[in-house]
Amino acid sequence: MNFVGSTLNQLGRRQKLFIVLVNDALLALVCWIVFGPPMATYIASEFSDGMLKIFYDQWESFLFPLFFTLIYLYIFGFYKSLIKFFDSKDAILLSVSGSMIFGFSWSIIHINQFQIVSTTFLAIIMLQGFLLSAVFYAFLNISRDIAKYLLYPYSINKDAKNIVIYGAGASGNELFQSILLDPSKRLLAFFDDSKNLKDRQINNIPILGSFQQLEKLKEKYSDLEVLLAIPSIQTEKRREIIARLEAIKVAVRTVPSFNELISDQKKMTDIQNLSLDDLLPRARVKKDILSNVNDKTFLISGAGGSIGSEIARQLLSNKPKAIILFDVSEFNLFSIERECQAIKRSKNIHTDLIPILGDIRDSTNLNFLFKKNKIDSVYHAAAYKHVPLVEDINNITKASENNVIGTFNLAKISIENNVESFVMISTDKAVRPSNVMGASKRMAEMVIQSLNTQNPNTRLSMVRFGNVINSSGSVIPLFLDQISKGGPVTVTSKDVTRYFMTIPEASNLVLQAADMSEGGEVFILDMGEQLKIYDLAKKLIHLSGRSISTDGTNNGIEILEIGLRPGEKMYEELLISGDQLPTNNPKIFKSIEAFPSIEIMEELVQKLKMSIEQDDYERIILVFKENVEGYINELK
Repeated sequence: MNFVGSTLNQLGRRQKLFIVLVNDALLALVCWIVFGPPMATYIASEFSDGMLKIFYDQWESFLFPLFFTLIYLYIFGFYKSLIKFFDSKDAILLSVSGSMIFGFSWSIIHINQFQIVSTTFLAIIMLQGFLLSAVFYAFLNISRDIAKYLLYPYSINKDAKNIVIYGAGASGNELFQSILLDPSKRLLAFFDDSKNLKDRQINNIPILGSFQQLEKLKEKYSDLEVLLAIPSIQTEKRREIIARLEAIKVAVRTVPSFNELISDQKKMTDIQNLSLDDLLPRARVKKDILSNVNDKTFLISGAGGSIGSEIARQLLSNKPKAIILFDVSEFNLFSIERECQAIKRSKNIHTDLIPILGDIRDSTNLNFLFKKNKIDSVYHAAAYKHVPLVEDINNITKASENNVIGTFNLAKISIENNVESFVMISTDKAVRPSNVMGASKRMAEMVIQSLNTQNPNTRLSMVRFGNVINSSGSVIPLFLDQISKGGPVTVTSKDVTRYFMTIPEASNLVLQAADMSEGGEVFILDMGEQLKIYDLAKKLIHLSGRSISTDGTNNGIEILEIGLRPGEKMYEELLISGDQLPTNNPKIFKSIEAFPSIEIMEELVQKLKMSIEQDDYERIILVFKENVEGYINELK
């Protein structure tokens, strides 16, 4: 920082205010001398009258306007603005009004000196007052910009990250303003292919319009990072842009989505990594409006989880009478309730939101809840589903109690209270399971199928699908964390494949399946083609601006195979037996699968309860082996 700036910064607040007031008074004096009576009188007298004499004769027309202006600006906070963050756009109302007070109060005082004023002379004086206002306004803002430069000169950080903002609209400009205050980032250019912005600039920052220009910039700056400032763009177009950026091997990050912004969950300046939602080549599901929900009350178990929370958001947009958000996690429940309240306010929705802390294993509490509220439909998303954790012998008992006994409790109480429909969220890991998580979820499916035969007033069904992107336990955060540390990225096998679906897509299809349910169905979602986890890792490395190392010796990221974890399979299935039967929705199918009678099922549930009470995980696994088709996992 220079000597002048350093000296001024060390002054106290009152001293700084005094300097600013003197500065503005001197600027007003210059404006008044040049554009007011002094200069005109001086020229008219052919320079015979001295300037001091002119000032003495006309002092009232300067000091009174100056006094009124400074008092006005001080009272309304103009002098409370920090020079470091001064922006003429923010101060425009005060500076314009203050300048107008200065110019036109001079006009009024000057006119009052004359007994007779012609219309022409009045017009000239008013025009002169307007000119005085305009010049004083310009001087005020220019003086702030100069002071800002002297006090806080722009310093170049040699280690700053080189940035390109993709999108030169309002979102890009808001991001640009935040980057100006961040010395760790250096904005090189905007990128926008709009013809209206071709060869234009924003604050001397060029706007690139072709990927060839961006590629040349990448060659010059190897650490180049692109920030996507396009929160409301269509998903298909967004993925197309990301694919082209991946080809350039440039690092890509993004601002929050439009939904996150309107719900006040995040701010525009909260830069974040891409989600796999941005990368999957899947068509967006049309979000149909659900029928007959306006006067209904819904309960969502596991409402704070990835699927449960998205079901809550989408249900809320259909404006039901009430939504009961039920979760065992206090933090998750708090988060989704706060987000839903923000959506309610932004969209003027009058749905009652009822957050309930509770456990589906606690049948007594569930009974109280259902008696107190007239619940019409239940979406059961609560489950323990992290395969390696559930496979651990220390967690088998509680996971089985939650997934099987909890499902039985919730479904049984729903039937007893004449709930119209009950939908359980299931998983592809329930098909010929190789782990306890999958076996417990298949047993839960059998519970639903059997209970559906007990009471015709309640339609019970389930929806089975594969991995959802960015859910808890997803590989995406793990890969990004490994890449940020320089690698290596670990995959279980180069040949492991998984189904993937976005959380909004899966949740919407769950709602649509529930709408068409007649009871007892196993709905299966169209998951598309299975993707190789290895290919996913490569894509994320490229979009982090890094290359892939084949031998671990260069600067790239190495991908290592570490072998399958306990209970994992090379690929997943969605059908146990038979064929997929079509429904009215091409993305939803049905499967007819065998299940035990209600009497046998209740007997199995009692066996599991006894084993759980005795913490006998071996007996629990034996029950699964004897009753879950395809479960072949051996005790270790």
